[in-house]
Amino acid sequence: MRWDLFLILMLLPWIATFGGSLMAARISLNTPKKQGGLLGFAAGVMIAASVWSLLLPAFEDTGNNVNGALIVTLGFLLGCAGMLALDKLVPHQHIDEEAPEGRPSHMSRPMLLVTAVALHNIPEGMALGVVISAAMMDSGMTWTAAILFGVGLALQNVPEGMAVVLPMRQTGASQKKCIRLGFLASLAEPAAAVIGILLTSVLSGLNTFVMPILLSAAAGAMIFITVEELIPESQAGDHGHAATYGFLLGFWIMALMGVLGG
Repeated sequence: MRWDLFLILMLLPWIATFGGSLMAARISLNTPKKQGGLLGFAAGVMIAASVWSLLLPAFEDTGNNVNGALIVTLGFLLGCAGMLALDKLVPHQHIDEEAPEGRPSHMSRPMLLVTAVALHNIPEGMALGVVISAAMMDSGMTWTAAILFGVGLALQNVPEGMAVVLPMRQTGASQKKCIRLGFLASLAEPAAAVIGILLTSVLSGLNTFVMPILLSAAAGAMIFITVEELIPESQAGDHGHAATYGFLLGFWIMALMGVLGG
C-alpha cells in the first residue's frame, strides 16, 4: 500500500477546491466571460477524466465484448440515475438562477450555493475513491493513472471552488464568511472519496464485474453533473467564446494526461 500516494490523492483535490475559494474571496473576477472560461475548463476536464480514467478502464476490465458493454452501460445508467435523484431531492441553487431546486427548504442562498457545489463534488469524490481502490487492488488502474486523475480533479476544482464564492462576494458578503462557506463546500469531495473507497472495498469481493460497474457509475455521475450543471453555468451571460475555449483546453489537457497515465 502506497500511503504517500494515497494521502496525495485524498488531499490534492480538496486543497484545490479550498484554494479556489480563497482566491475568489480575494480577487475580482466578476465578468461572465472570465467565469464562463473557468467553468468551461472544469467541464472539459470532467468529461475527459470520465472517458480516459473511468470508462476506458471499465471496458478494459470487462474484456471489450458485448457482455462487457452491457455491464459498463448498466453502471453508467446507475451513476446518471443516482445524480438525477440527488438533483431532485437535495436543496440547492445555481449561480445564474433565482429559484432553488430540489426539495423545499429554509436554507439561505449562500448555503444553497454551497450545496450546489457540494453536489458537483460528490460524484468526483466517489470517482476518486473508486480510482484509489482500483489502484490499491491493481484492478486496471496504475498508481500513475490514479495520480494523474487526482491532478485532473485538482485542476478543475480550482474554478469550482471559485464558483461557490464569487456570487457571494458580488453580493457584498465578507471575506471571512466566503472563506468559511468555501471550506464547507470543499469537504464534500474527500468525504465522498472515503465513501467510494469503503463501498469498493466491501463490494469488490462479491463479483469480478463490481469494479467496472463502479468505474462506469462514477463516470455517469460526473458526466451527468457536467452536462446538467457546469456547461449551462459556463454558457450563462455574455460569455463570448470563453466557455468554449475553456472547455476545449480543459478537455485536451486531461485527455493528454489520460494517455500518459495509461
